[in-house]
Amino acid sequence: MRKDNSDFSTAFVSEAGSYIDNRDYFAFMETDDMACYVLADGLDSDQELHSAEMVVKTVLENFMEKPSMSKRRLMRDLREAQEWLQFESRRVRLKASLLMVVTNYNKMVYVSCGNVRLYHFRNGRLNFRSKDHSLAQSLADDGRIPDEATSTHEERGNLLEYLGNPNGVHAHYAKKTQLADGDVMLLTTSGMWEDVELAEMLGALEEAKDPVMLTDTLEEVLLSKQRRAVNNYTAAAIYVNKVFQEKPKNRRKLIKRILIALLVFIVVGGGAWITLARMAANKAAALETMIESAQTADDYARAGDYAKALKSYSEAKNAAVKINDKIHKRLYTAEQKVSQLVVDGDGYVEKADFAKAEASYEKARKSAGLYPPFNVKDIEHKIDQLDSYAETASWMKDGDLKFQGGDYTNALKLYQKANKAAMESGYTSAQKELEKKITETNDKLASIQQQLKEIQAGKLQAKGDRLMKDLDYEGAIDAYSGAQEIYQEIDKLESVLAMERSIAKAEEKQSAEQQKNGQLPAGLGLPDGALNDANAEDVAGAGLTSATAAPAADSQTKAAATGSTGTGSASTGSASTSAVKKEASPPSTSPAKSSSTGDGNASSAKAATSKEQGAADSASKAAGASDSVSQDQAAVNGS
Repeated sequence: MRKDNSDFSTAFVSEAGSYIDNRDYFAFMETDDMACYVLADGLDSDQELHSAEMVVKTVLENFMEKPSMSKRRLMRDLREAQEWLQFESRRVRLKASLLMVVTNYNKMVYVSCGNVRLYHFRNGRLNFRSKDHSLAQSLADDGRIPDEATSTHEERGNLLEYLGNPNGVHAHYAKKTQLADGDVMLLTTSGMWEDVELAEMLGALEEAKDPVMLTDTLEEVLLSKQRRAVNNYTAAAIYVNKVFQEKPKNRRKLIKRILIALLVFIVVGGGAWITLARMAANKAAALETMIESAQTADDYARAGDYAKALKSYSEAKNAAVKINDKIHKRLYTAEQKVSQLVVDGDGYVEKADFAKAEASYEKARKSAGLYPPFNVKDIEHKIDQLDSYAETASWMKDGDLKFQGGDYTNALKLYQKANKAAMESGYTSAQKELEKKITETNDKLASIQQQLKEIQAGKLQAKGDRLMKDLDYEGAIDAYSGAQEIYQEIDKLESVLAMERSIAKAEEKQSAEQQKNGQLPAGLGLPDGALNDANAEDVAGAGLTSATAAPAADSQTKAAATGSTGTGSASTGSASTSAVKKEASPPSTSPAKSSSTGDGNASSAKAATSKEQGAADSASKAAGASDSVSQDQAAVNGS
């Protein structure tokens, strides 16, 4: 409500002058009940960190959390800005001058440290000016030089107090000043007040109707001096057009409230002490948690485990919030941000979004150098690996296209190539995925190979069936045996047994056909002289159609020599048969074919067939010889 019932207007100008970088920084905020204006001048030469901006933001953040005009509160805000500068002073010592003006739209206070000045004008005249913490100001306070000479004295830049001072911060806090309608507050850095005299400021104030016109006029006056080198300069003007009117205080009510408060404090004092003790214990526990979590986070960050470091930094930051430790809160927040950037980059890598991954890693690399736990080289290594990751992802994508098109052989080659690259570059997430793809592709190829072998075996089986119908049993056995080998190779045991039965059936048919054609006599393998009459006739008949065992003249001579009795004739015939059998005893010279079956049934059958054929030929010869002897015996008896 105070802001709505008052009228404050602000404008500022801030430029780098002859330099590239502007080291000055001004910012302000106006709430419903209070307003805060902060101007800082950076005194260091760090190229990455801007000390003026850091302290202004720190002070405003603290003020925003709890607006106050109390000396204790404002001095604590400056001490936190001082600690933050010291913490960030890694390459060079960060330093800054600062001026802070706080008003409740009725009164104002200011805190200064360094040589940023506040000019307070009322009714066109200078009401007061803040004092610098310089050697020149010290000389003026001692009366050794005039106060007006501090703006041009050679020791004006020799500061005795400033933020970032290793000896601590000793700022000046001015008591509350009552504001009036028409007051003007001017905040300036040394780049402005060194070259613009007080008389020139008053002249500009007389001409200006608002803060914008005042700051523009002061800038024109500064630049009109045409200095060879113009420093950074900033001027911020606050016009108090109307102040907030407060209700006069009732002293009786105030005294009464104070007495009541004292009484309440006496009654509940004991409970308050207990509460304070508990709060202290909780704060100590939070402090211990903060320290432990921060140490754990630093260890994880050094080891490169940024996901765990992120979690621990978050816990440390939350603990710092509980104990209201703003310095460590900012520290852990910054380290948490670096960890988050690296974790985000790793996530983008898993999604194969390498452009976003590189952008995230680059941001992390720039900030990591400011915080010792982080290894900049580790982050740079992640950036260098992105090209290899992208190439691996490209091969994997090409392999997917081949796989989808059914070209499993080339897909497998691409997957294996990508997997090798992933192993060499440490692309673990892609490696796990590629191992699955390689296994899936190998399964596809094995399935296709088995199907091809099943088709090949099926063709051989069909060929065997056709040959069986054509009564080509030997060819059928070969075809079935080939199919059996393939079925056994692909572990189709039922088909292996089926081929075994088909081979056995073909061999049975072959044996029956051979017996039918006379190639396998029915009496093969019986003992000598045990043939029955029917078998003897069959053997004799076979002997007539075969070649004779010896010339007829030899038979007749042998018959005459044996004698004329029937018994002798029978003996001769028996001896001749025995002789023929001995002559036929060597095995047949025709080779026996071996079947491709594992048990050798076909080979045994064919070998037996050859032996039985030889025995049949011997029987034929014996029958011929016996017939010849009988004829000779008949001739002798007739004579």
